[in-house]
Amino acid sequence: MSLTNVPEQQAAFFLEATNGNFDRAIEMFYDQAPESQRAAPAYPAASQQWTQQQQPAHTSRQQHQQREVQRRGMLGTIMSLPRSALSSGFGMLFGVIGLGAAAIAFLGNRILPASVMSSIRGALQSILRGAHDVEPQAAAETFQRTFTARYGEVHPQWQDSGWQAATAQAYSHFKFLFVYLHAPHHQDTDKFCRETLCNPELVDYVNSTFDCWGGDISYPDAYRLSNSLRVTGYPYCALLAFSGPRTQLIAAVEGCAGAARLLGVLQQAVSDHGGHLAVEQADANERDFNRRLREEQDLAYQQSLAEDQERERQRAAKQEQQAAAERAAAEAAAKAKAQADAEAQKAADRVALLAARRAANRAALKPEPMGTPGTTALRVRLPDGSNHLHRFLSSAALQEVWDWVGSLEELDAVKFHLASSFPRQVFSGPSLAKSLSELGLAPQAALLVQVDDEE
Repeated sequence: MSLTNVPEQQAAFFLEATNGNFDRAIEMFYDQAPESQRAAPAYPAASQQWTQQQQPAHTSRQQHQQREVQRRGMLGTIMSLPRSALSSGFGMLFGVIGLGAAAIAFLGNRILPASVMSSIRGALQSILRGAHDVEPQAAAETFQRTFTARYGEVHPQWQDSGWQAATAQAYSHFKFLFVYLHAPHHQDTDKFCRETLCNPELVDYVNSTFDCWGGDISYPDAYRLSNSLRVTGYPYCALLAFSGPRTQLIAAVEGCAGAARLLGVLQQAVSDHGGHLAVEQADANERDFNRRLREEQDLAYQQSLAEDQERERQRAAKQEQQAAAERAAAEAAAKAKAQADAEAQKAADRVALLAARRAANRAALKPEPMGTPGTTALRVRLPDGSNHLHRFLSSAALQEVWDWVGSLEELDAVKFHLASSFPRQVFSGPSLAKSLSELGLAPQAALLVQVDDEE
């Protein structure tokens, strides 16, 4: 038979036995036997003896007698169960393991140190729990649900997470974590929950002062915490500070303490150790202030940097615009200068050309015939409105007239042509080789000088 397949009621027997709840364990063990095979215990129930053990002893003889009766009571109860109860109710292997666990817990609590017994108890419980691991959050939610269903809505506000997550959350609030380890089958659990944990005054103080977490030691998360805290008695309440590797036990109350006593312990713990949280909170506030200050400084620096970059961009853009305008102005000036130079050069060339033409025409000009028969008097009108008269032989070609007109200082034109007004006739090209007589210009004529529109 594998321990991982032990029925739930049998595993509960082991947990009660290893937790030291012998009366409950024996009752559960005894209840598994068939009705016909049960034997009444030869001595008073272990619960009665456990209650007596908590009362003050009058004499050492009475204490010794009580311990003897308690030992005989439990052993007598176990021995009074027939072998068939083991085989039919639990099975042979479970019966042997169960009796061994109960005997170790019963005797070990009396002859072994509490720390040693706690390790033994943890090892036995680990065997029973190993194959039934439950996630911390699921275990917390189950505890919260069952606690509320059994004891009502007036109770500490349990966190629905594992205890480690609860300590982290409490530390983030700069509060202590109020912890309650719930032993569901312990004889004092029900009374403690109803009269102490659900006391309105205690509940108001706990909920307003601490973050709260409760766990059923039947589940791995709470069980491991009980081992870490070296819990030796139930019910058990504690205050934890900080989180993670820094988690510290501030105060603890074991046993069925009243609401007034538990409240006094909690208030004293806050008075003695609350300053640590105040220091932590002050440090955190300073860190947060420094962080926000750095963020604000970084933001201001980034904004200043962005503004400087924008100003630099605008300055560069303005400089580029100015440079572009200067380049355009320089180009326009250069273009204007080049155009002016070209025009000046053109004018100079024109003047030189006119001067050269006038000089050449004057050199080729024949003397004006005076008193000679067969002459023609020609009057020409220049574009500026001036009139000029010159005599030519009637047999002279029109080219001579052309050269004469070209030699006049008043004519400021490179190209021109001659024309008669009536009848309208233009003389140029081939007409220049004909004589004045042939062209009907003898013995006298009037011509107009017209500038060709070449410029």
